[in-house]
Amino acid sequence: MRKRITKISFIIICILLVIPSLIYLINNRTILQFDTYFNFAMNKDLNKIISTVCYIFLFILLTFFYIIIYKTNMFKDIKSLLKYNVIIGIIFMIMLPWTSSDIFYYMGVGELDARYNQNPYYTTTRDYYEQNIENIDDEILKKGSENYWGNTTVVYGPTAQTFFKICSSISMKNATLALFVFKLVNLIIHIVNTYIIYKLSKRMKFSILYGLNPFILVEAIGNVHNDIIILFFVLLSIYFLLKRKSLILSIIFLVLATGIKYFTILLLPIVILYHYREEKRLIIRFLRCIEYGIVFLLLYLAEYLPYLRDFQPLFSMMVQTERYSCSLYVALILDYGADIMNIAKFLFRIIFVLYYIIFCINLLTEKNIRFYNIIRKYNLSVCLFLLILTNFHPWYLMWLFPTIMWMKSNTIKNIIGISFCTEIANSVYMFLIESSRYDGYFVKLIALLFVVWVLVTNRNTIFMDKIKNKT
Repeated sequence: MRKRITKISFIIICILLVIPSLIYLINNRTILQFDTYFNFAMNKDLNKIISTVCYIFLFILLTFFYIIIYKTNMFKDIKSLLKYNVIIGIIFMIMLPWTSSDIFYYMGVGELDARYNQNPYYTTTRDYYEQNIENIDDEILKKGSENYWGNTTVVYGPTAQTFFKICSSISMKNATLALFVFKLVNLIIHIVNTYIIYKLSKRMKFSILYGLNPFILVEAIGNVHNDIIILFFVLLSIYFLLKRKSLILSIIFLVLATGIKYFTILLLPIVILYHYREEKRLIIRFLRCIEYGIVFLLLYLAEYLPYLRDFQPLFSMMVQTERYSCSLYVALILDYGADIMNIAKFLFRIIFVLYYIIFCINLLTEKNIRFYNIIRKYNLSVCLFLLILTNFHPWYLMWLFPTIMWMKSNTIKNIIGISFCTEIANSVYMFLIESSRYDGYFVKLIALLFVVWVLVTNRNTIFMDKIKNKT
């Protein structure tokens, strides 16, 4: 009875979180004019402070019940969890992307490519729409052109662009339909990810840890970020490495993940050297890295062939790293000036590069490679990578989740904690407005909330179950 009440309570809170979106959709019947970002009530006439407090309260309450569900393991088998996950996911499909407009950029570049045969690595949605506005009656392209990134060519790899193209092409120029097509794809991938995590870990708790995580639900299904697709391909890469012993398939899925955001290339040495962990000769290990590194590079370049005119698209994903947003660097600029920020950026990058080089050398020369040991070091490299980024957003923390089942219990607790704290820290922009001048408050609030999380959770056993890792 208690388990049923807890699961019903979780569903009720999810419904309460999406009610403002539901009201907006009923009243407007389209998302074409949607622009109430960082306003939970999605109504400019209502008090923004009250709506923000309501959101924070509901999100904390949802996290509380999430922890209870995780701790008590309320599902008898993976099928029952997946069914429950589908229900929760469908509810979050109703949530409009009120803290991020990225999905409208995805829709726009997808439509530009699919319906107008324009190369989105060279043509922007805004330029094309404005040049042809008299001949275009297309909600998707219009919404994409109005987006913050509307004047930017594609900043993702060809894997992402393929998803954008397919989803937009079946949406019949209807922006609202396109939004829900993208959401449905993310929901399906989310359910599959939950199942793959179970297949890899053989433990229900890890599937619950990921599948019902409020942070994942908000950012992957509510805000429809493509990072969840990265998780899908990384999980498949690891699955075929560990369970099917297929290095080629593992590399192919890693190529597809890197074809969305390039950080996943950090996994490549791990995939190759773990597969050849029984090879004792150092030179053979090194040559295998070169051999399969070339295979990876050729497959990666092949993805770009439909779009390639010159080398410009190969550097498209670097565009975001040139912008400063919501990162530690912005906080340093605001408080201490550009000189201190540049010194910090230089030091962080040196630390990251040195750490990763040492990690790869140690991995190459390691005689007894255990997967959980090397994947923990990989996760640390991802954390350092997140620190060196000049452009940081909460959903980037999803990058830590595909390998969470091999982390130590205290690390798991901290990953959950930092994702929770970052989501709550977004309230800075809800109380005020979405502006870079408040990025310093955002970063400081994350740090403060995380300290509170550590102090509170160290007093109990949240996420501190003894975890026996198996290779």
